[in-house]
Order: sequence, then C-alpha cells, then structure tokens
Amino acid sequence: MKRATAQAGLTIAMEDVTLYTFNEVIEIANPDNPASYMTFKDVESLSNFAYVDGYGATGLFTLDVFTVNDSSSPIDGEPLLFIEGSHWGQTTSTTISNINICGIAIGSMAIDAFSTPSFHLYLGAHGSGIDMELGARISIDKISYGTSSTDTLALSGITLADSFTDNPSDNLTAPTTWKATGEFKVGNIAHNNPATLDVAADALEFWHLTDKGGTIYSVPNPRAGSGFIAVNMPMKGSVRVENMAFGANNFGAFALDNIQAHKLYIEIPGRGLGTP
Repeated sequence: MKRATAQAGLTIAMEDVTLYTFNEVIEIANPDNPASYMTFKDVESLSNFAYVDGYGATGLFTLDVFTVNDSSSPIDGEPLLFIEGSHWGQTTSTTISNINICGIAIGSMAIDAFSTPSFHLYLGAHGSGIDMELGARISIDKISYGTSSTDTLALSGITLADSFTDNPSDNLTAPTTWKATGEFKVGNIAHNNPATLDVAADALEFWHLTDKGGTIYSVPNPRAGSGFIAVNMPMKGSVRVENMAFGANNFGAFALDNIQAHKLYIEIPGRGLGTP
C-alpha cells in the first residue's frame, strides 16, 4: 500500500472468501446482579463471498471519506464515511442452538441464507452520537425460532427493498413473480433526516404532563442526570414475505409496501424526551 495513493477512497474486492465462526457461549450479564443474564449457546455462522471480473463484479465494495457542503443541512461541514457495495456477493447462515434468559431456555433460532445483493452506508458523528444512513437490498431464505418442531415460527422468502414491481393484491398467491427494486433505507442524508444514535444524560429536571381534564402539571424527573440511549430511525421501503408458518400451519404471504416513517424515536431506558 505504500506505493498507492488513495485520493477519494478505496475499492476492495473479495474473491472466493469463506468465513466461519463458532462461539460456544455468548453472554450478556448485569455485573451488579449475577442472576440477570442472557446467553446464546453454540452460535455458528458461515459466510461466503465471491468475486467475478468485469461488469458482473460481486464481492466488491468502495470506501470514501468526504465533507458535507450544504448550508441548509444540519450536518453541513460534517465529515462522513461512505461505504457502498453495489454488487455485494455475500451470503451468511447462522444458527443458535439455545437462547437462555435468567436460567430459562426459550428456544433455538436459525437464519438461512441472509444475502445482501447491494448496500450503502453513510456514517458521521455529532456531539453525543452518530448520524447515519443505511440502505440495503436484503433477502433471507428463512428465519425460524421455536422450542420444538410443533411450535416453531418460520418466515420464508423474506425480501427488503425500496419497492416491488408487482401489486401484492394481484400476486400474493404467486410470490415468485415479485421483483424487488432499489434499497430499503434507514435515514436520509440527502433530505437532512439522518438516522441518529445518542448516548447522553437526561437533562430534564421535570416531566410536564397533562391529565385527562387538560390540566398541565409537573413532577420531578426521577432519572434527571442519568444516562440513556436515544435512537431515531426514519425509514422508507417495502417488505414482503412469501410464507409464514407456525408448526405445521401455513398462513401464506404478506406484504408491507411503501413504508414511510419520517421519525421513529426509541429511548432506552426512556423518558429522555428527545433531549440527548
């Protein structure tokens, strides 16, 4: 690399790469309470990447760094990392033999053939967190979860994209005719509405509430000054599933088209009320 000059970024190709991982146990635990934990046992994952020369290139992604130059944008002057895989030949399958919460086994899970034909990511930083836009075309052969063959919930033929060419009301009985176009997108950098993730302290001293009679009153915020995580995920796209099944019962296909969430705000543990 010492002889190469990367002016705007890098383009990287992956050719016939296979990645295999196995973790006997992954545990998430509360250090103050040993009885509070969640474990994932026998987590096994296999990923394959392929690369083909020429216009049919796969396993190829580009990385760039640039600065936003738009005085009307809330991220004007912000440096952004941009990663794009327009022909991303990746397929991953993952299994978890047992999920356990506080000593109670709640079942196993498998994700078969998670594939991303294309994706892009904008990633930047602000005072207490990050700004981002993630777009991807995603297909999954099957997601299954349950404790036995008789109570397993399975979703088959899952696709996330910007839109589909077929009307679901005409083709729910023939999902193989669905054609996905574009990418399902979380965040919108171009329209000044990035997805955000903040980790901060709750700055509100009082909660201002309204009772059913319309009277406004205030109560002290019991978690003022304590930390919280705030996530905003505006999103746009469509989701279709070829078949849902529970045990031996099949429920057919379903479609969620033209999802438009201009704001989807989540707080953990909550009540920061949008003031990270």
